Amino acid sequence: MSIERVHRYIDDHRGDALEALKELVRQPSISAQDVGVKECARHLADLLRHHGIAAEVLPTATQPVVYGELRRDPAAYTLLCYGHYDVQPPEPLELWETPPFEPAVRDGRLYGRGTADNKGQLLAHVLAAHAWLEAAGAPPVNLKFVFEGEEESGSPSLAPFVRTHRARLAADLVYVSDGGLHPSGAPVIALGNRGVLGITLVARGADRDNHSGNKGGVAPNPVWMLVHLLSTMVDPGGRILIEGFYDHVRPLGAAEERLLAAMDYDPRAFAATMGLETLPMDGITYWRRIMLEPYVNINGFLSGYVGPGAKTIIPSTAECRIDIRLVADQTTGDILQKMRRHVAQVEPRVQVLERGFGAMEPSRTSPDHPAVGVVARAIEACRGVRPSIILCMGGSLPNAVWPTVLGVDHIGVPYANADENNHAPNENLSLERFYDGIHVSAQVFQALGDAAARRTLPRR
Repeated sequence: MSIERVHRYIDDHRGDALEALKELVRQPSISAQDVGVKECARHLADLLRHHGIAAEVLPTATQPVVYGELRRDPAAYTLLCYGHYDVQPPEPLELWETPPFEPAVRDGRLYGRGTADNKGQLLAHVLAAHAWLEAAGAPPVNLKFVFEGEEESGSPSLAPFVRTHRARLAADLVYVSDGGLHPSGAPVIALGNRGVLGITLVARGADRDNHSGNKGGVAPNPVWMLVHLLSTMVDPGGRILIEGFYDHVRPLGAAEERLLAAMDYDPRAFAATMGLETLPMDGITYWRRIMLEPYVNINGFLSGYVGPGAKTIIPSTAECRIDIRLVADQTTGDILQKMRRHVAQVEPRVQVLERGFGAMEPSRTSPDHPAVGVVARAIEACRGVRPSIILCMGGSLPNAVWPTVLGVDHIGVPYANADENNHAPNENLSLERFYDGIHVSAQVFQALGDAAARRTLPRR
């Protein structure tokens, strides 16, 4: 059978796959700092062409998109694979055991910035397509690849890009591999992502720092302004207190309730991925908070003096950076408006700035979508384990663009190990998970092609 030849080809070319990933990781592509991104786009396009995929570097208002295509038959089922080739800044550099852009294999893992998030995962789709070309002549579905260069900066140009190229990107399903597996190593299907809105709160007091003794109790302290304001936003249990914040949170359907009740949870195993000993909550609470509830997070403060010795001042300014995670049917525009109204009512001296990493809308595909079962069976055939179905990943991706702009549903299948250290020093990708990902992509292509031939999948 063709799929058996494809799997053999993947196994026989593991060394080539690893070298391709190393070369991709060596090229910095830090969108937040505009370091190496355009060079990486050119490298990635060349890599696609080397593997038999027609590819272009298409400009946007900011960073380019690498677009690739393998057309089997205009009438065949079309799968669009999305990923991002940009990476997070690697700092603090002193915490890396080896330099972030010098990929190194240790204990069965490849270490380097972008190994797991997301270069290794997007490359799995490319290598699976190449294996189909080499072992069987062509993949069983049409394949399109959209690899963007600014997901780590909020994907500001992805929606305009998709809108501009809507006809060219037409597909029956979008397939996304980003994030990690279950902590046990078991496979996962993710049906959506929380959205994110980044803001900065800025408080100003006097036009200069003041002596905390001579002026204490008289000069306004902007740090206290922010502390008191923040305490009115979230209660000690994490419940958001901003008026109307939960108004549009999508309720769960019957199928979603059943999935939630059946989801696996081990407080020690899950805590270990965070560097904790355990989590003081039950499984339903954990999964609701990660998948189905919004969250207001404080990233950090900037104010005053924290250097050596003492400097007794009342700071003149204070800033607090916040990211807000949203769930299905909430919108960043509505939440921003409610946040501004709350700040104006509680502490009008504080400014709310849209500053940081932009915004992404939340998304969620129905578990009843026929492709969910097809992909689940393909993963089980490949990995020997039935995947867990997660209603929504806690992290954010720009997946809302697919149903809202392109008009097509999306399914996420993460390939990285749960302890990938994405966004942190010593980011890594298990080599076995990398090779498994290539096999899974190849099997999913086969399964979708078979289901489309049986007319059991919706078409565009």
